[in-house]
Amino acid sequence: MSRNNVSISDIFERFDKNKDGKISWEEFRDAIHALSPAIPSDKLVEMFIQLDTNGDGQVDAAEFASCMDQTAHSSTDGNVEKELKDAFKLYDIDCDGKISANELYVVMTRLGERCTLESCVGMVQAVDADGDGCISFEEFKTMMGSK
Repeated sequence: MSRNNVSISDIFERFDKNKDGKISWEEFRDAIHALSPAIPSDKLVEMFIQLDTNGDGQVDAAEFASCMDQTAHSSTDGNVEKELKDAFKLYDIDCDGKISANELYVVMTRLGERCTLESCVGMVQAVDADGDGCISFEEFKTMMGSK
């Protein structure tokens, strides 16, 4: 059961671990480190400050949605391809240019998803146009709804 379109509120809920309607610095840091463990601390702080537009030390749903909307609109100038490549690299753990079911499983479980390796195999098969058992970047773009 693959969900190709994840809403902004779905992403917000994954960051908001204690479900208080706000993303604290700790929740933000933990979520980003799950995706990209090697990200420098100064970059993390910069990202959090950009999200926390009212400066209260937490990111509420409106701030998060506003930032995501701005990112989506600024992405129309050709950055979509770069953003997709960056996202693809997060899943392509062994950097072989393909995402295997095992890589998908590892990243999804790091993100707190409850899934099985079998369900990840099914997700890969659902978008594996060339039948090689992996997701290529072109297949990934299709899966993410990009042209």
